[in-house]
Amino acid sequence: MAYAIWITGLPGSGKSTIAKELVKKLDNIEYLRLDEIRKKYIKDPKFTDEERQLVYSKFIDEGVKLVEAGKNVLFDATAHKLIWRQIARSRIPNFMEVYVQCSIETCMNREASRPGGLVLADLYKKALERKRTGKQFPGLGEVVGVDIIYEENKNTEIMINSDILEPWEAAREIVEEIKKKGWA
Repeated sequence: MAYAIWITGLPGSGKSTIAKELVKKLDNIEYLRLDEIRKKYIKDPKFTDEERQLVYSKFIDEGVKLVEAGKNVLFDATAHKLIWRQIARSRIPNFMEVYVQCSIETCMNREASRPGGLVLADLYKKALERKRTGKQFPGLGEVVGVDIIYEENKNTEIMINSDILEPWEAAREIVEEIKKKGWA
């Protein structure tokens, strides 16, 4: 039976880097990265609460359909509201959540060096300046970790501290857990 893994954490925590390492180690895996497919759901994202609800609903539906078709799914998305991860868990029998934790300073440094394109560059810096001064930045919605609280799951299957572990080490831990569950 197919399974799904949701890698979650703050923007800049290392989710995508770990997910890319994991994809190298797994067979029959569909990699769903929300940053890449968001515009498929919403042409001009504003990152409002209502929009995020719609995007995550569609994102989960896409993953569920793939699992039902026998594909293993790797979700790569912040999903700051625990309910979204709980909905996916309730709809996918073989589901595992991986929380990538790291300091906000590390997230800010990683995010600031991110190339433009998928996500607004200097996301945290701009959100903090907006909070301090009221200055608005085009394309900057509410930022998880600054404007919005990330809801941590105290019962996550795996917690990775990306301040300490290298991405390949994190991927290895996840693969070991998949094997323990008998999914691979």
